[in-house]
Amino acid sequence: MARSKKTITGKDGFAAGKSTSQEESILVHLKNMVKTDTKVYYILWKYAPQLLPQQFKTFDDLKENYKCYTKGVVEKTAENWLMEDNVQTAVKWLLQREHQKKMIELYNIYFDKAKSDTNAFKAFVDFSNQFFADDKKNGILEIAQGLSDKDLEDDTED
Repeated sequence: MARSKKTITGKDGFAAGKSTSQEESILVHLKNMVKTDTKVYYILWKYAPQLLPQQFKTFDDLKENYKCYTKGVVEKTAENWLMEDNVQTAVKWLLQREHQKKMIELYNIYFDKAKSDTNAFKAFVDFSNQFFADDKKNGILEIAQGLSDKDLEDDTED
């Protein structure tokens, strides 16, 4: 069934709507960590350029396309931001997200190979055990972190 013209609002012919994501965007998360757009765009350009709406070959290209960059900001200044604690924390968080994405891709590759190769099946099982073990550890840590010192006291009498 065709949509009525009243609901077609986007340039691509589809209705424009709200995001359905329950999670804040990577851009917003990074901005909460480093507090400035200039640093966020630099981090994305340097470590995850695929997340920017367009690709920039040089820092000057990046700078020309975002008004948040003033004339005084040069690439050397931006490189120095990488020494700041909050920038390092943001870069590490971004790289961890990227790593997790790659691990999921590997999981799918191992799974496909395991369907027809017994050696690949063993590798898949080993990989799966390790891949999902982190989630179990994190779950236990979350439970333990929710406990107070009083909860951890041994109140049984000998």
